Amino acid sequence: MEELSKMMNKLLILTFIGSLFSQEVLDRLVVPIYYQINFSSGYDSNIFSFSERDLDKKEYGTNSLGKIKYYDSDYYRPTFKLIYSPVLLDEYETNFIFNFQKKLYRTFHQKNTFSTNSKFEIKFGSYHWLKMGYNYSPHNYLRRFQDLDVFSNDYFDCTYSNSKGYISYSVPITKKTWTRVIWEISDYFYNEHFTEFDTRVHEFNWFFSHKWDKNVRYSLNIGLGDGHNFTYSNGLFSTLHNRSFRSGNFKISRSRYNIKSFNLDKFYISFSTDNRNYLSEAIDDPLHSGRFHYDYQLYSSITKKLNSNYSLNLFMKLRKRHTISEFELVQDLKSFNKFEIGVKFTFNGVYDIYR
Repeated sequence: MEELSKMMNKLLILTFIGSLFSQEVLDRLVVPIYYQINFSSGYDSNIFSFSERDLDKKEYGTNSLGKIKYYDSDYYRPTFKLIYSPVLLDEYETNFIFNFQKKLYRTFHQKNTFSTNSKFEIKFGSYHWLKMGYNYSPHNYLRRFQDLDVFSNDYFDCTYSNSKGYISYSVPITKKTWTRVIWEISDYFYNEHFTEFDTRVHEFNWFFSHKWDKNVRYSLNIGLGDGHNFTYSNGLFSTLHNRSFRSGNFKISRSRYNIKSFNLDKFYISFSTDNRNYLSEAIDDPLHSGRFHYDYQLYSSITKKLNSNYSLNLFMKLRKRHTISEFELVQDLKSFNKFEIGVKFTFNGVYDIYR
């Protein structure tokens, strides 16, 4: 009887300790979930990135355009973001962030896209983070092209999926300056008519941010990339030419906060240039041999907080791609201009299970 009593006491003690542990785990995991809902609406002047030559010579209803009836379009982009911050480590903040985005084009529904982003991050201190994440977009529509493996004059829709994994590490340099290094690996897989363009891109970026004063911040990003065309020379006629490339990018931006004279919370402006140099030197590949381009973008936005939960953002983007090639036709074919303008509404909320 005494042994049974001792056994029961041990069992009760173990149960009590287990319940305490379970409650501690629950307290760490059951935390408020922050969420953000964005809705953007805008106008894109050239949704297929057509060159001036294309815009002048293409005719509606032809095989090269198919169902395309407009070169421009208004678009709508709802976005939903979740931030979950369980207490996994006693000393450091940890966050899981999930983002879901849909972009809808009114004039051409095949151009619609859906993308997801998931990210895990650990904060070691002020401006001291380790982040890793994954982006995926299963369907992206470019335009119509001829399939080089089908010997006909027919055109086919060109689509691709894009996935990207990345890791970044940021540290403070001074009280007002911090830096971040980012390593990305992206895969581009095209539909069955255009697998000759399948590519894996490795990219390294070095980012700097400096707080000029309490209301002004400057940032700089420098990047290098290498695109490997892994379907090159896989036996199909269309893969005889190497579409691998090397790339670089440069971006500078300025943010100004609390602009009382205009009653604005933020003004942001950035200028960036991306360059790409194709590695092909084949004489019978005029489209890629010796070709490189510069892609310039100017982006600006203003933000106004309507209250503690809602904000309004107006934005504008100008883009110009300048292609350089030994062949004038290629230069005309691969250069283009476009602009976007739009508005974004943002709502920030929190779900607390204990409320």
